[in-house]
Order: sequence, then C-alpha cells, then structure tokens
Amino acid sequence: MLAYLTAPCGVSAILEHLRLPSGPAKLAPAQGPPQLAWC
Repeated sequence: MLAYLTAPCGVSAILEHLRLPSGPAKLAPAQGPPQLAWC
C-alpha cells in the first residue's frame, strides 16, 4: 500500500486527474437462483 486517503474531495480529485471513475459502480440487476437456469 502506498497511501491511505480518507478525504473524499482529495480522493475524487486524484481519480479525476487520472481519468478514472470517481463515482460508485453501477449494480447489475438481481438474478434468480442458479437452480432455475436449468429450467
């Protein structure tokens, strides 16, 4: 580990400077149990 950042504005500024996503990841839609995939 090189650094541990806790300030939200500092973290988002670094991510934006590196052109990396700074927002939360989008969640995939919920899926049923794998047992139903065989039907």
